[in-house]
Amino acid sequence: MGRASNRKKARRQQAVRQAARRTRRVTQGSRADAGPQQAVLAVAAAREAIDRLFGAAREPQLPDYRAWCGAQPVPAEVPRWAEGSLGERLCAGMHLARARNAPCLLTATVPDRSVIISDPAQWRVAATVLVRAVVFDGLRVDHPAVTRLLDVLAPIAEEELEHEQDLEDWYSSGWDEDKPWFPELDGPVFLIGTCALGDATRAVVGEDPLDDVIAALSPALAGTVPGLEGRAVADVLTGGRASPYVGKLPDHVLQRMRREFDVGGALQELADARVVPPRDILRVGLTILSVLAALCKNDSPSILRRAA
Repeated sequence: MGRASNRKKARRQQAVRQAARRTRRVTQGSRADAGPQQAVLAVAAAREAIDRLFGAAREPQLPDYRAWCGAQPVPAEVPRWAEGSLGERLCAGMHLARARNAPCLLTATVPDRSVIISDPAQWRVAATVLVRAVVFDGLRVDHPAVTRLLDVLAPIAEEELEHEQDLEDWYSSGWDEDKPWFPELDGPVFLIGTCALGDATRAVVGEDPLDDVIAALSPALAGTVPGLEGRAVADVLTGGRASPYVGKLPDHVLQRMRREFDVGGALQELADARVVPPRDILRVGLTILSVLAALCKNDSPSILRRAA
């Protein structure tokens, strides 16, 4: 019993030390105008680290929407798409189906900025609300309500991307230090880039030849990523990896790209290649997502041909 108690105490001390180190690094490295936000974010990381070890009071896969709407949200209305169609595939994606049931941004009571930043559970809600807004409610990414919420999540996305680099450094170092920690499953880059964009990309590709899909996607994606041609965006989004853009990526990213069709890492790769500044990564992700959603809202079985 004494040994178990000592192990538990040691784990708690390790979690607190990790969180304290991240708090110091974030506070020391933050810009003067972003200091308060980064400090609150570091506190959230500390609290979440301890919760992860000793039991959190919430289930991360079941977001609590009460702070946003006070009751069960009303799902977004969607047409009944033909079986096997782009529209059906879009709505059937697990993560997009969850987003459809999130609060509507235009009618929700968005919590205070500090409430969202300090609680990883609210990161998840905010990201899911944004996905519903652009996929199912037809809001543009430059809509004022979308812009305000993106600005709240921007420092969290920056910290999330920094964590990914910390992990790469940790793996390269031989694991001599404590593993860097971040509430990854609640991160907005993961939820928008890996989950929502992954669902939408799979819906667009379907069972069509990847090269043909990339060619069809390229014109639609032109302008979604500043400074990058539509072909390059389509390529990294679908895992085609055919464009010269790939040459800008670090070796550790190239190692993750050897599978023929691997979706869900587009935002991380755009950030790794320094094509998109970390603060703008969620805005770019939602812009791409809105284009894919528009392409899928019809009864055609493929983007390569129109519905009958």
